Amino acid sequence: MSLLQKLAYNDYKKAKDFTVHQCETIANLAKLNTTFTNVECPGEHLLRKLDLSGCSVSQYKVLLSALRKYRPHSKIAVLIANNLYTHLSKLATPSVDCDSLSLHLKSLGFIVVTVKNTHASHLKDIVGRISHVIPPDSYCFIFYAGHGCQIGNTKCMLGIDCPTENIQNEHCMTENNMLKQFERCNLDLCVFILDMCRINLDRETNPDISNSIVFTEDYIVHKNLLISYSTQSSQSAYEVLEIECSTTINFDETYELKTGDTDRIVPGASQYVKALCNRIGEDCDVSSLLDRVHGDVENSLRKQKPIKVQCGVEKRQLNDVPNCEPITLINKLKESIKDYTNYCDVF
Repeated sequence: MSLLQKLAYNDYKKAKDFTVHQCETIANLAKLNTTFTNVECPGEHLLRKLDLSGCSVSQYKVLLSALRKYRPHSKIAVLIANNLYTHLSKLATPSVDCDSLSLHLKSLGFIVVTVKNTHASHLKDIVGRISHVIPPDSYCFIFYAGHGCQIGNTKCMLGIDCPTENIQNEHCMTENNMLKQFERCNLDLCVFILDMCRINLDRETNPDISNSIVFTEDYIVHKNLLISYSTQSSQSAYEVLEIECSTTINFDETYELKTGDTDRIVPGASQYVKALCNRIGEDCDVSSLLDRVHGDVENSLRKQKPIKVQCGVEKRQLNDVPNCEPITLINKLKESIKDYTNYCDVF
């Protein structure tokens, strides 16, 4: 169906009231070859031209965000998935969920970087390289799905080489270290989502890392930061799949892929990502969006209570239109992580 067939009537009426300047702004962003001189209804003319160009409703809403006051320099999503663990149980959904998120974020105008199945040391280097390229006043959406744990108040993302006991610093990347890396970017908005378990690590079987992480690493928030944990402290995050159970680092239940299970994985199999993908295109600020996502997760099949931490109160939306053309930054990002093409993709 075309844009005019699918567009809500209220949205159609609002478009008919657009000024010539508003129509020209949207037409330029959509690269339409048209003029609004001597046009009786510029908004209606704009919709017809967009309809003929094949513009979808979701693309139209992205274009509408150009009429808002704020426009970031660029928008970058860094989506990290670890599921093929050597010693811990292999997870079912992280890579699939990152692929699902990448499609939604790409449609909202994000440059997407996917990082899959890395050692923690590689992940730290990749993140460092990416953060050196991102321009100031950009939006950055960071997502991690994989095994995780907590030591005191320190949240740890576990690399695929992580052992079941006596974990060392080189086996994980902490939440604060991730945010410290992106501190140098002077981001206008940073959204960091951790879709992982937050079980407290047993200190007796992991004495080295427990003793080494005494203080949390400091980082500076440039403007607006939202951190979302898919579950509360000491709790698990769930993959909703009818697949044979295995055990995680803390002997809790998780899901491990067995022969024939691959076809049973669908996009959004993680409770959190399912809710996020259902909401991500909504026309609201990021803080309100996460509140809606968390409400959906709390009412999911398995009880799970997400947490949101916010610093900065300026209203920013994921569909805000960036000022910068993406191709130059895409090439810079590809060049920055060219040594990790087996793990990373940029598009």
